[in-house]
Amino acid sequence: MVIELDDETKAQVLEIFDGLEHDVTLHVFVRDHECLYCGDTQALAESVADLSDKVSVVVHRGEKGETKEAAQEMGVRYYPAIVIHGKEPYKIRFYGIPAGHEFGALVGSITDASRGMTPLPPDVISDIQSVGKPVHVQVFTTPSCPYCPGMVRLAHQAAIINPLIESDMIEALEFRDLATRYEVFGVPKTVFNEEVSIEGLTPPELFVEKLFEAEGL
Repeated sequence: MVIELDDETKAQVLEIFDGLEHDVTLHVFVRDHECLYCGDTQALAESVADLSDKVSVVVHRGEKGETKEAAQEMGVRYYPAIVIHGKEPYKIRFYGIPAGHEFGALVGSITDASRGMTPLPPDVISDIQSVGKPVHVQVFTTPSCPYCPGMVRLAHQAAIINPLIESDMIEALEFRDLATRYEVFGVPKTVFNEEVSIEGLTPPELFVEKLFEAEGL
């Protein structure tokens, strides 16, 4: 798969990135074997970074030494991965290439991470801030799913609001074993702390309910 940004897409991203505040680093984790989309994921991240002086890419290659330490520090479990650090070193990860509709989630998450804030309603933000125990959110997606980016961005926004929350986008077609493990028959499917799940694009209020349910496990 070769991902190239056309002129219209570049223009749209340039306009969005004009509102970036803090610098953003895309930590890209790749390996040279048994990783079909590693090269394309790195190329896509670098293409996005080329569109703003505030966005940079750090490539972590392999699974040993400093790369292994970085992966452990950032909670990287699978390859390829993109970890977004903005105003803070957020626990925001993309597993698999964020192509198709998921490209919008990547751009939106970069914007949110740069600002260190989200456009969610104040009451939703307050509820997310009140989560007092670690919650791991995994959103399963496919590139052709038009509803998936909204759920991914919502999960990533929760991780920006509350450092106890970590959020992963998982491309179900690339990680079929994970999709099977979590019984993903349709996307988006969101899994909270392994045991709580919800299907489809949900309103923020229902998402928060699932956070609280997972916190109570």
